[in-house]
Parts: sequence; C-alpha cells; structure tokens
Amino acid sequence: MAINETPFDEEALYDAFPDGAAHGYGPAQGYNVQKRLNDESLFTEEARADPVIRAFLDAPFSVTFAQFKSSTRESEWALHKPHRSMAGEVEGIEGQVDGFPADHPHIGTYLINHDRTMARWKWSTIMIEDGAQAGQMIYKQEDTSKEDPPLGNRA
Repeated sequence: MAINETPFDEEALYDAFPDGAAHGYGPAQGYNVQKRLNDESLFTEEARADPVIRAFLDAPFSVTFAQFKSSTRESEWALHKPHRSMAGEVEGIEGQVDGFPADHPHIGTYLINHDRTMARWKWSTIMIEDGAQAGQMIYKQEDTSKEDPPLGNRA
C-alpha cells in the first residue's frame, strides 16, 4: 500500500521559526555569533605566559562559544543541523568553528540540563573540533533580560 504525501522539507521547517535579530536576539545583542575562545589575540601577554592558558592556546583543537535564543530560526539550525551552522552555512549565524572539516563529520551533542524546556530559554554552547570530529555541549539558561513571552507564542 502506497501513501501519497508531500515530501517533508525540514529546512523549510527551521526557516519557519522567527528570525532572532528581528526580535532583539541577534549579533548586536551577543546572539548567533560563533567565536573561537582559544584565540591568542584574546589573551594578554601575561595570561599567555601562564602554562595552563598556554596549553589551552596550543591545544590540538579549537574551542568555540555561541549563544542562541531558543525558538528562533538560528537556534533551530544550530541544534538540529549543527554541521551547517558550525561550517558557517546558515544565514543569520555569524562566524564558523575554526578547523571544522568541510566533509561535515558526525557531531556529538550533550545537553547539560535537558529537563529545562527550550521554549523560553536562551542557550549557550561550547563547540570543540579537532579537524576530524566535533562535539557541542549545550547549557540552557533562563533569559531574565526580557519579560517577553516565548517567541513561538507571539502574535
């Protein structure tokens, strides 16, 4: 028995979520930007001389941070298609994960506090890659900076 149904276009689904920048959750507010943390230019000369910081800077992997507002198109892409956002292929997400392989490896994702709903939280992620594989650790944090309802509930 064949079932006739319209093919599912998951990319169109992610793009149906509201644009974060249009609602005050864009790069100007510190969201949707992937920034490498083990970048020597971010550290003072004194910090670079510390052996622990030096090891972090010389590590054989990059460490990148990003913050997203849940229920935005950018957060949906970053959560469900991290290989596209890490590669810098998602409109609305600035930067990319340095060294992220062009062949889009498997990415392990770990949510620290998955019991918190994504609907009204902002979330931060630390992404690590070594040129062959990647992973991200996500932490959900209540956004107390605004009294607005979740983006999905806006009129």
